Amino acid sequence: MHVLLKDEPGRKVFLLGNEAIVRGALEAGVEVATAYPGTPSSEIPDTFYALSKECDVYFEYSTNEKVALEVASAAAIAGMRSICSMKHVGLNVAADPLNTLSYTGVKAGMVIVTADDPSMHSSQNEQDNRFYAKLSLIPMLEPSDPEEAGLLTRLAFDLSEEIEMPILLRTTTRVNHTRGVYPYHDLRPRRFQGHFEKNPMRWVPVPGVARKLRLVLLERQKTAYAAMQRLGLDRLEGSGDLGIITSGVSYSYVKELLDEFGAAKDVQVLKVTSIHPLPEKQITEVLSSCRRVMVVEELEPYLETEVRAMAQRLGSKAEISGKAPGEIPRHYELSADTLRPAFARFLERDFAPKSHPKAPQLPPRPPMLCAGCTH
Repeated sequence: MHVLLKDEPGRKVFLLGNEAIVRGALEAGVEVATAYPGTPSSEIPDTFYALSKECDVYFEYSTNEKVALEVASAAAIAGMRSICSMKHVGLNVAADPLNTLSYTGVKAGMVIVTADDPSMHSSQNEQDNRFYAKLSLIPMLEPSDPEEAGLLTRLAFDLSEEIEMPILLRTTTRVNHTRGVYPYHDLRPRRFQGHFEKNPMRWVPVPGVARKLRLVLLERQKTAYAAMQRLGLDRLEGSGDLGIITSGVSYSYVKELLDEFGAAKDVQVLKVTSIHPLPEKQITEVLSSCRRVMVVEELEPYLETEVRAMAQRLGSKAEISGKAPGEIPRHYELSADTLRPAFARFLERDFAPKSHPKAPQLPPRPPMLCAGCTH
């Protein structure tokens, strides 16, 4: 039996982030899994394919991301828990059904994994898919490590079913392709009791129906915010009049650098897990109690823009820093090394740049494509 299929609660297994997502879905009783593979998400469908030979989960490599999302959403509309995974650019292909699915919602839990690729290790661009959550008004969660990736996947199914909306799970390369210890939970039995209930006033969003569903969607934003607040996904740690707001894998770099500078007890750190809707209550608390706030995030200044807007509405006097030129880079992956100068300025500490052995220049090579890749 595959290790991910073992029903051994409490067992701790060293899993790749993508494998932890699969295990989290299995613990939630997922019944249908679809995907169009693309790095850094590829191990999710590869693992489901291997598992589908040993268990009753329905899995398919779909023709493209749009089809993958439509099949998974059809299952969730019919009452079967489903997960759909793709890389960041794949969500561009699936954007048409995505932005309508937010109007109709779903009946059973549904998770959509979108894996961003900072530094473009295997991609043609470096787009930040957090903006898709704001565009579609679909709730989004972002894990910071493999353990949290699995736990949030499991939790997302219950949250999705409660608010009758799909949940976006946004990962980045270092979460997908890092290994970490994941503690097993009970495997929920799969129901396989799919039944489509005909209801044109919900499932057929022609203009007259969509106008009514738009109002329902806006109300669901309030429901989603209340549910996320109740779950306590966003952590505020530490104390002091300096604040850091961060999300995803950047949280790990923040903790590492605060320890390095000996400032872990002197700074408030807000770890944002619910990317949409944002935890306004906790962000307000940081802005109200800190004289300076730094926003640490990979790629675009998504959080920073929202924090600045919130500060303006509050009349906050806090000095906010982040992606401005000369501070935190807006391009490529972050790391402790790239963030160290910004932290030294923020904490008003001296630091000596670390020297690293110079690696030999590797010969250039063209990118490797997966076997059978239609691109």
